[in-house]
Amino acid sequence: MASPYSCLWRMGILALVLFQVQSSNPVRARAEGFTLDSCLARAVGGNPTLRAADRDVDAARARLRQAGALEAPSITYEVGKLGTRISSEEREAALRVSQDFPPLGARGRAIRAARADLGIAVSDRESFVLQLRGDVTRAYRRLQADEAGLRTLLSLRNTAADLEQMVSTRLRAGGARYLDVLRARSERVRIENDLIEAERGRREDRRTLNTLMARTLDSPLEPTDTLRFVALTDSLPAILDRARATRPRLRGARLAVERGEAQIAQTQAALRPAPSLSAGLDRVPGVDRPGFGGQVSLSLPFAPWTDRRARLGESRAAKGGAEARLEATERELEARLGNAYEAARSAEALVRQFDRFLLADASDAIRTAIQNYQTGQIDGLELFETLRTMRTIQLEHVRALLNHELALTDLAVAE
Repeated sequence: MASPYSCLWRMGILALVLFQVQSSNPVRARAEGFTLDSCLARAVGGNPTLRAADRDVDAARARLRQAGALEAPSITYEVGKLGTRISSEEREAALRVSQDFPPLGARGRAIRAARADLGIAVSDRESFVLQLRGDVTRAYRRLQADEAGLRTLLSLRNTAADLEQMVSTRLRAGGARYLDVLRARSERVRIENDLIEAERGRREDRRTLNTLMARTLDSPLEPTDTLRFVALTDSLPAILDRARATRPRLRGARLAVERGEAQIAQTQAALRPAPSLSAGLDRVPGVDRPGFGGQVSLSLPFAPWTDRRARLGESRAAKGGAEARLEATERELEARLGNAYEAARSAEALVRQFDRFLLADASDAIRTAIQNYQTGQIDGLELFETLRTMRTIQLEHVRALLNHELALTDLAVAE
């Protein structure tokens, strides 16, 4: 019978061995799971460029308040006959309060132009948010495709390893050639190389998504949404009509034309005389108490040597440029949406082809090839050619899903 001390000694050795095994196999940090919505919320909430756009909107609102304000009044104190041999009671003095007013109608037109500037700043911010959402969605979809491709390659690697073991077993039994073993190893190595490239692509896409979300580059990230097929139901005319009404870049181009019209009207109003009023107290020598005085002046901006008419030509040229940019923006939007729609339809047809025929046919083909190889009806070359075909079909299916999702993203954010 073993002594209690020997039992305790054995339990201590066992505990030490278990501790060393656990120390040599540390638990990996679990990747943080993100849905697409959570990625979008984090990217929009922590983007510094978006904060700068918010400040630009605040500045445009401040300029709108400035456009509706009058110039600051001024106070003038005048004293005459200084340096002459007269008493202080005989000197002339005046205290005036002056206020300049804009030309008739100029204030309302300045407010209109400033309101268009505010709308452009808001449109620029919304356009940046839309493009940021598009970049995040594309990076997320690519990361989903990377995960799906890795799962496919891991499954194919297991299949290739099983085939290699089967061929090696048949070789030892004399039912296969050594060339078949080399082909099996070559196919397994080819899949291993594909896995290495897929891992590299996943790391790149993860860094891209982490950058957009303002996270450290190598932070663990795992997409929790699945890459699944969602058919496009809208027609291209309906998508175009909705885009013309909602896309911020196009709305900003329209506001730029409106701002040009307001600037033309504002410049035309500046050709009118601008009044200036002043009132105050005047002291006249020989009078006991000061009296009230006033002054009215008018500017003459329509004089031929002023720059008002040149400014009017500048405003008209700016409006013409804004109209040309609006036309270009409309054409670009139609072209981009048309291309994205065609890409989505093409990818949709390809995905349907994979789902209906190719995936099932590839699975049946590899099962039939294995059975035929075991019975000696086909050789190793045909067996591994079937495996390569299956790998190509499965990876192309993932690529077709990705292309369809990227096309849908372009339809949602193209400007």
